[in-house]
Amino acid sequence: MSMNTLRDLLVEQLNELYAAERHHMMTVPRLVQATTDTRLADMLRAHADECSTHLSRLDVVFGDMGVRAPGELSESNGMRGILRDCLELANMTRAEPHVRDAALVALAQHIEHDQIAGYGCARTWSQLLGHHSSASQLQRCLDDERRADRDLTRLAQSLNKAAMAPLLA
Repeated sequence: MSMNTLRDLLVEQLNELYAAERHHMMTVPRLVQATTDTRLADMLRAHADECSTHLSRLDVVFGDMGVRAPGELSESNGMRGILRDCLELANMTRAEPHVRDAALVALAQHIEHDQIAGYGCARTWSQLLGHHSSASQLQRCLDDERRADRDLTRLAQSLNKAAMAPLLA
């Protein structure tokens, strides 16, 4: 795809967000199996459900712009690396469970931060291009991602203390 206009850039960003949401949905079940903390597992499951909502909103945005949602999934190298790290960590069965949970929540926050940046840029570009309905849909996704990050931050405080316990004993 050529990147000659802000609209081209927006469509590329939307494609990356779409791919990231789909890949994230596919990754979550393995992460849930890897965690020992039920609160983290519940948050991950809830976010997988939220990914489905985000995909629906992105479908609306693509429709509003007269663009088809991507059939093939591509993703940025950064998101691919984060998801690969998540899966590698999920497979580390010998890791101390509290430490693995702390690492999983940190990786989940990396994903949220990437999506916060992506949705923020896409929302701004949609506004600038006069796609106000799309900007509203993207803002809702951005609000969801920010809320998820806040929730993960609160949980991380508890999980990090549990991971420190063996060092303090």
